[in-house]
Amino acid sequence: MPTLHSQHEELSAAIDELALIDHHCHSLFSTPPTDQQVEDHLTESPDARAARTTTFDSNLGLATLRWAGPLLGLDPPVSREAYLEARRSIAPRDLISKSLAAAGVSDLLVDTGFHPDDLVDLDELSRLSPARVHEIARIETRAEELLSTTDSPEQFLQAWPELLANLDPSVVGLKSVAAYRCGLDLAGTHPSRAEVLFALGHQLQQRPLRLNDPTVISYLVITAIEITRLPVQFHIGIGDPDVRLATGHPGHLQNLIEFALRLETPICLLHCYPYHREAALLAHDYPNVYLDLGLALNFVGPRASEILSETLELAPYAKLLYSSDAFGLAELNYLGALQFRRSLTDQLTSLLKDAYLTLDTAIRLAKLMGRETAKTVYRLSVTEAR
Repeated sequence: MPTLHSQHEELSAAIDELALIDHHCHSLFSTPPTDQQVEDHLTESPDARAARTTTFDSNLGLATLRWAGPLLGLDPPVSREAYLEARRSIAPRDLISKSLAAAGVSDLLVDTGFHPDDLVDLDELSRLSPARVHEIARIETRAEELLSTTDSPEQFLQAWPELLANLDPSVVGLKSVAAYRCGLDLAGTHPSRAEVLFALGHQLQQRPLRLNDPTVISYLVITAIEITRLPVQFHIGIGDPDVRLATGHPGHLQNLIEFALRLETPICLLHCYPYHREAALLAHDYPNVYLDLGLALNFVGPRASEILSETLELAPYAKLLYSSDAFGLAELNYLGALQFRRSLTDQLTSLLKDAYLTLDTAIRLAKLMGRETAKTVYRLSVTEAR
């Protein structure tokens, strides 16, 4: 009779070997960041004073020192100073290759909507990584780029559907940052043409151009769902101060979720903390809703297992996806994968301990959450090999 210890060891090994699909991340620095830039990417706050001391004095900072430190060749315990010194000694592209190999991902779905000049492009990211690279197109960014080249709202309304119908085949999903622009209370039906034209006229008067009118955002998202039928990701909850928490609640999306359900289009809720329980309820209730804990698992660090457990109180196991939300710092790809694997192992081991499931079932559920659901949702033709 296998002991709990032996089952835990076998489960842990299976999860460690699982080739994850990272269904939401960003590109990474191509040039060496300053020490301050490294610290800036360990917080969502744009104001360094928010940490009061250093961003390494946080759960994400502590997790970075504990787990990414050894990736840089350091033995724990690792100090902030030693970590930054070791990081400066590694070329950015070498760190990208090292981090992505250690993360053990087979596929990266990369949001290209926020692309400073110092990030590697998708072609180079693909060359540096053992993973296949796919694109997630950001709806608001594509619309702003198009609107800046059109002469009138009428011309935009003609060109936007054409752009959506002719997306590059590398685009496997879409993302909306409505939470940063107008909140998530989007329409569940088409705004009228007159309403959209009127709102676009006002938007065109803004400089710099930043689409943030709820009528415009609703039109963009609804049209994208109708034409592409691609999964649409929504940023939920945790973020910088641009996100208004009150209007970033996932419950506001119910009308749009029901519209997408009629068209059999998946809606993927990203990050979700502190609304992870509410997002879990939406995934529980609606066939087309999926969720991840994205950057939340990295930010909560040692508390990752508890947050995952709270999410799975209601979310069906087959509705959870993995993402790192890594941006800029390559070690966040590795840290995200490690935190996900550790918390998933903890969750499933607790169920093994109380005989809620067998080892075979635990491994099957781990595969669902780590890769198989994402493979289905994004219609990816991928293999298990790393």
